[in-house]
Amino acid sequence: MAEQRAGGVRPGDRIGPYTVLTELAGGGMGRVYVARSPGGRTVAVKTLLGAADGGTIAPEDRRRFAREAALAQRVHGPFTAGIVGADADAEVPWMATEYIPAPSLHELVAGQGPLPPESLAWIAAGTAEALTDIHAAGLVHRDVKPSNILLPEEGPRVIDFGISQAADLTRTGNALGTIPFAAPEQARGEPTTPASDVFSLGATFFFLLTGRSPYRGMGHGTAMEQLVRAAEADLDLRGLPADAAGLVLPCLAVAPADRPAPGALLDLVEPVLAARPQAHGAADWLPDDWSRAIERHRVRRTQEAGAAGRRYATDAGTARAPRPAPNRTRRLPRPAPARARRLTPVTTTLAVALAAGAAATVYALLPDDPGLSPVRQDLRLALVEETAAGECTDAMAPPTFYDEKTKTCFRVSTRDAERMSVKQLRKAESVLDPSTGSPMVDVTFQDADGTRFTALTELASKREAPRNQIAILLGDRLISAPSVSAPIPGNEIQISGGFTRSEADALAVELGG
Repeated sequence: MAEQRAGGVRPGDRIGPYTVLTELAGGGMGRVYVARSPGGRTVAVKTLLGAADGGTIAPEDRRRFAREAALAQRVHGPFTAGIVGADADAEVPWMATEYIPAPSLHELVAGQGPLPPESLAWIAAGTAEALTDIHAAGLVHRDVKPSNILLPEEGPRVIDFGISQAADLTRTGNALGTIPFAAPEQARGEPTTPASDVFSLGATFFFLLTGRSPYRGMGHGTAMEQLVRAAEADLDLRGLPADAAGLVLPCLAVAPADRPAPGALLDLVEPVLAARPQAHGAADWLPDDWSRAIERHRVRRTQEAGAAGRRYATDAGTARAPRPAPNRTRRLPRPAPARARRLTPVTTTLAVALAAGAAATVYALLPDDPGLSPVRQDLRLALVEETAAGECTDAMAPPTFYDEKTKTCFRVSTRDAERMSVKQLRKAESVLDPSTGSPMVDVTFQDADGTRFTALTELASKREAPRNQIAILLGDRLISAPSVSAPIPGNEIQISGGFTRSEADALAVELGG
């Protein structure tokens, strides 16, 4: 097949039968869009990267994409993302899956910190069952990692079969996966097997509990040095909670034959699940901050898709198509039943910048005070440790946050002296800038918070760029990361960023106004 030219994809364009609403993610070989079907179902549509950018499509890339779609359609189960349809021969090759408005495990650890070991069994059960279904379809995933596992309220979903292969193939030297989570034999370019996926799942569990890869020094040194550490199985398992070792360590066995099958992992966690028969979803199993982050993400993504649908897919219906019931009996665990959700006010991602000379957000854990305004999302501020162009990846140690405006990933400090948080404000209200008439949010902190913030800005001002920046974090979002050249005194700040009045109002509500 000769190379073909495909036009760039924009909101309102059609990919197959679907109307594109917004871009969801990009990287590797493809771009992923949120789209709407003619009947009103929201889906995620993946396209080839060159096609999405209006570039040429090499025949080999098209064949690889067709293979990915064919393999993904072989997998069925409640803990994977179901394939809705695909057309690798279209001008813009596409593959549509059900849309899951949920954060990845990587995002949750980066934003909320490591997972308590008592919460691991629920996630382990769902991901182990997903691997059981993948392997039963005759596939090896080959890229199991935290960013390829989404976590909605109902239970984890393993996604992205981009480098999967049929389990009976014996290819070598290709598709290394993601080094911090790849099995040693995979890093050496040897044949990958279902046992390789189990190692990657164990490495994911280790990351959930510790915030890092089980390999020594991942994120440091050259890519080749890190690859060698993985190939030599240079593990550093310090920090693994003792009560999780019985589940995690067998998965990380160096010899593939010594690793348990996914079904054996299900047997290990089944007694834990059986002991809590009334616990079903994230709210029952996860820490409150994780559960809140999942709900915030769901509400934000759903609102964004709804707003885009009203703008770009007005001809589509609004009803959501039900997910087909699985056609096989399963032992455990079932996804959590749908439950009523309490909607909290959230905004779409906003390009927020500090007004000139203003301080930013500041925080300290405070006692309840009926005279103060409680912040409705986690409000934090931390010094920036390093930055990297492009979206955050597993190679950069958490906590990391992606700034959509600058297309930059920020890693922030976890040292107590270099971060702050706040539960309550004296004031947060939407106002107009008297000099420009533009909407902004005026925030007033308690006196103690102003003192803490001034001390933090003093620390930042003594550091070299980019470590002289302060990341302003609201929930799981990076709002801004201004550079600081001198200590900033005062309790009152103004946050501006080209807001509409409704956007400024919504941000003020999030801040407790």
